[in-house]
Amino acid sequence: MVVTCEDVWREISNYVEGDVDPALKQALEEHLAQCPRCQSVRDGMRNVIELYGDKTMFPLPVGFYPRLHGRLADQVEGRRISRRAWLVTVGVTGALAASAACAAVLDRFVPRPLSEMSQPARRLPQRLVAIVGGGKMFHVPGCPFMHGTYHMVTAEEAVREGYAPCTRCMRDALRSAGKVTPDFEGEESASGATEGK
Repeated sequence: MVVTCEDVWREISNYVEGDVDPALKQALEEHLAQCPRCQSVRDGMRNVIELYGDKTMFPLPVGFYPRLHGRLADQVEGRRISRRAWLVTVGVTGALAASAACAAVLDRFVPRPLSEMSQPARRLPQRLVAIVGGGKMFHVPGCPFMHGTYHMVTAEEAVREGYAPCTRCMRDALRSAGKVTPDFEGEESASGATEGK
């Protein structure tokens, strides 16, 4: 078995403690006999173990062991909380959950404010609009947001074909169309007026 310096460094603590199989131990010893760098690493590891293993090297303060055991118990078992703190935590969590549930229920009954342009049109503008084949919006002729060749249709025809109004160029027309109250008795639709002409 061929052992490199990296293998020795990785296994040095197991080697010093005697936790390696016999074949690896023999390979490590052969490498250590020839490599002065790895011998230094082994000797340094042994020195560190001897220093920390010597109880007289570091005098510990009075009461060190009980404090150490207390901290270890806190970290391993976790701090025990009192029953009162546990009940308060459960109560606050329940109140927050109830508040969230009430907010979700009440949120359904509150109407959402819609922007002016997202309100449904009460009445479409009664004039010709421009549509582009393959587009999705109808425009005022000359709108800078319209691209390609266009043809003119009524707004009602554009809506029937699936087009929506351009919110930029049709803004004023949609506002004025929404404020006008239609006169249904004698009013004629734009499509009917153009068809008759």
